[in-house]
Amino acid sequence: MDVVIRPADAGEIACLGEVERDGDRRYAGYDGVPAGFDDAVAPSTLERARQEGRLWVAAGMSGGETEEGSGDGEIIGFALVDALGGEAHLAQLSVRLAFQGRGVGRRLVDAVVAWARDGSMAAVTLCTFGDVGWNRPLYEHLGFVVVPEEQWTPPVRAAFEGDGALGLDLDRRVVMRLAIGSG
Repeated sequence: MDVVIRPADAGEIACLGEVERDGDRRYAGYDGVPAGFDDAVAPSTLERARQEGRLWVAAGMSGGETEEGSGDGEIIGFALVDALGGEAHLAQLSVRLAFQGRGVGRRLVDAVVAWARDGSMAAVTLCTFGDVGWNRPLYEHLGFVVVPEEQWTPPVRAAFEGDGALGLDLDRRVVMRLAIGSG
């Protein structure tokens, strides 16, 4: 299956909550996420980001049915970014569970980095779990480094604390940053 990374269309907003929840199934049994956690980015937030050019989707494209039983253009992932104090902040990266580990997340991150670079932003930041084998190591592989708390900007601190408001275990979370410059 080929995967196309592109800006989201208005008609795709409604399916992104399901994409996020499906991808989050990977955390089943992980203590950093509260039992029964079912939160997803609000459609109004996604629509605003789409209108502002801060939302990308990964669409699985094939000549017919995929092995998962869906047709061309199935949305299998998305990336949502915010602009925080001159830096891009990857607010959400979600990939359907069946497509994880195939480079879809990396390609979505690449789209975010290109957007930040085109906007002359200095870096991309994100908050993630530091103690699971598929989060922090993926971002480290892509060049992100853990940022010590004393170096967090106020907007990044607010994003981190927002994760706690959702019930995520902040003791297991880290802030990471990829310096990109504008060249």
